[in-house]
Amino acid sequence: MSTDRAPETPRTDAAVQPYRPAHDITPHYQMPLTGTVQLHDENDRIVWVPDAYGRMIPMPRSTAPAPMQPMPPRDLTPQPLLDPRAQMVAAGGVLAAGTGWGIGQALAPLAGIGAGGLMWIAIALVGWKLAPALMSGGGRTVERHTHEHHTHVTNTTRGFGRSTTNVNH
Repeated sequence: MSTDRAPETPRTDAAVQPYRPAHDITPHYQMPLTGTVQLHDENDRIVWVPDAYGRMIPMPRSTAPAPMQPMPPRDLTPQPLLDPRAQMVAAGGVLAAGTGWGIGQALAPLAGIGAGGLMWIAIALVGWKLAPALMSGGGRTVERHTHEHHTHVTNTTRGFGRSTTNVNH
């Protein structure tokens, strides 16, 4: 006899019987029989409902699921490509970036003003304030001389920025 297989037992009715315990395991409850019995709803109608397999089964109407409601018609109007709220947020960001860039472009020349630039601004302000007083005469009298005065200025520039100036009266 081979040891790689269990011996076959013949199939008989005794071999296919369900398990039955030696004693009864069904719980027994004792209910008090005093008082009146109140029925919940004696007249609840019975309705036939399809189960998970498509068969119709009877069921009290109070325990049956709610009937299916028809689907509302779909809204087929075209939707915008971008969300309007997202467009507003993006526009605010672009506006802020553009404003910052514009202010930076307007104030960039101020970074290049040095001592010389400030000196020329000061000279321009002094000239602007003194020009009206000098144009009106300022209450002073100026004597004019009748003789002419000639000045000859010669400026010679050589290599490497060396300059020579001669003034002849």
